[in-house]
Amino acid sequence: MQVDDPWAAIEACYDAGWTDGLPVVPPTRDLADAMVAAGPWAADDVLLHEPSRDLSVTAEMAAINAVMAGCRPEYFPVVGAVVRAMGDPRFALHAVITSTGGAAVLIAVNGPIRDELGIHYKENLFGPGFRANATIGRTIRLILRNCLDAIPGTLDKSTQGWAGKYSMCFGEDEASSPWGPFHTSRGFDASQSTVTIMAAESGHNVLNHASSDAEGLLATFADTMAALGSFSAGRSLLVFAPEHARKISESGWSREQCQAFLYEHAARSLAELKQGGKVEAAGQTSGTDAHQWFASDPTVDAGDDDIVVHRGIRPDDIHLMVGGGDAGGHSAFFPTWSRTRSVALITEEIPS
Repeated sequence: MQVDDPWAAIEACYDAGWTDGLPVVPPTRDLADAMVAAGPWAADDVLLHEPSRDLSVTAEMAAINAVMAGCRPEYFPVVGAVVRAMGDPRFALHAVITSTGGAAVLIAVNGPIRDELGIHYKENLFGPGFRANATIGRTIRLILRNCLDAIPGTLDKSTQGWAGKYSMCFGEDEASSPWGPFHTSRGFDASQSTVTIMAAESGHNVLNHASSDAEGLLATFADTMAALGSFSAGRSLLVFAPEHARKISESGWSREQCQAFLYEHAARSLAELKQGGKVEAAGQTSGTDAHQWFASDPTVDAGDDDIVVHRGIRPDDIHLMVGGGDAGGHSAFFPTWSRTRSVALITEEIPS
């Protein structure tokens, strides 16, 4: 695109259907080339192939959308790593972006690159105000729209969606974590930089100012996780505020102890799930013996009160991070999208 009149160029991007509803930076050739040059990929390198519709995203295509989103070129290796992670078959990208569930691609960043790029991980963690967070997340939404046709009302069938679909990118506050950086629990070294992506429903604020130990605090989280409205066999992401993380640290609980407690207590009886409309009539099962999300007749049977159903199918389905302002007993729970198992969280190293 050539730009003589900047406002006319912005309007031309609207006319072409390239925007998420907000103005974009007109993607000139020079800007796109500079973006590609900041990453380790050639312009025609394929970062993602979506087999359901045989569509691919090249580095150049990703770069053009990064320009439109307002990224600085140094952000492009993070963008490319996210795109590559979305191409992992375990993420089931086509289902994520077409479902009525309205999932956002949540992006969490770990490692030294957080401070190098100014990826924010303190106050207003999930809110506006930080260029790296906002533009990296927005780039992914533009790529989904402009390269993979995830346009609302056509391929994107979200019943309601949520604001995270504009942009949802943040860093972990690793120094405040009682267990070390999240990506080290995924097999990476602390000196590596990574992105972790999740097909996330909207976040739930978890308020607890009074509990002084891990057990009392985590009971509040487990109760939130067990709410019928978002209950499923899917994964969970908890982002503890530093104040909550300190209380857990003072109790000496390991990551594994927290996961085990949350799994045990984030549970409902099968009777409650049936009464709440969470068990559907269908001639299929969810694929796990531990859950009965589908039944030939979802009416309550004798003994259903005694059958315990957990959120997720094992404790390590519950992922724990830390982030936010140093003061305040407000943390967040993000459920994975889907009525049943949903898709895995994917962690990808950011190339240097």
